[in-house]
Amino acid sequence: MPKRVELHCHSLYSDGTLTPAELVARAVKNGVELLTLTDHDSVSGGPELFAAGRELGLDVRLGIEINCAGEGAADRVHVLGYGFDPKSPGFEARLAEFRERRTVRAKRIVENLRGLGFPIEFEHVASGVKETLGRPHVADALRRLGIVKSRKEAFDRFLIKGKPGYVDSMGPSPREAIALIRDAGGVACLAHPQTAGKENELDELHRAGLQGIEVLYSGHTASQVRHYGDWALAKGLLAVGGSDFHGPGTGREEKLGIDYDDAALGPVAEVLH
Repeated sequence: MPKRVELHCHSLYSDGTLTPAELVARAVKNGVELLTLTDHDSVSGGPELFAAGRELGLDVRLGIEINCAGEGAADRVHVLGYGFDPKSPGFEARLAEFRERRTVRAKRIVENLRGLGFPIEFEHVASGVKETLGRPHVADALRRLGIVKSRKEAFDRFLIKGKPGYVDSMGPSPREAIALIRDAGGVACLAHPQTAGKENELDELHRAGLQGIEVLYSGHTASQVRHYGDWALAKGLLAVGGSDFHGPGTGREEKLGIDYDDAALGPVAEVLH
């Protein structure tokens, strides 16, 4: 029988709306047997995650998702990390640097929105943020102020490239993100590859040290699953998957978990320390 596994989800420590403990409880309710928390640029949810896993009897692991910057496709690249040592020298310091860049970016976005005449302050955005701040928090502030009705509307009107509130990502390059994860003993995998560019751009990420790719992604069509699965097989990459669950009110409220058969899960389980 397939096993329900979740390798890509977010908590309040980044842009999710559930605590790690609430996320674990939701996973148990949904029949998930293995859950990996992959907050953006943060591993601070780990202690609560592991405590909840022990209490509810769920196998939980700590991962990460690093948002990248750069020219072209690099702006759309997110790198997932699994099996790394969060206490590896310099690892947490680099994450803190990435989070600070996010704060600078958010402040510039707020300035752009204020220039459009909206009564938004940075405090509206930062209020209630547990650690990693991002564009979804700007979207939430706009919703609370009654300017938009949802995160999606905020992104579509103001926060994506080409819209008046947008500011370029200030994250690390894909090569830097991959190296950071690998240097900490982890496995670096490409998140939602359908946003990351064409095949030649994926090949460049492979040459930069990418070790896996998200094949079983909630947003993929059956043909995309086959395409990225074939690409992973041809390159000898690990095939991972997850729902990219963010929680209620985010527009990414898919049911937690992706169904894996034993053959697909085996290689993945080996890297999830």
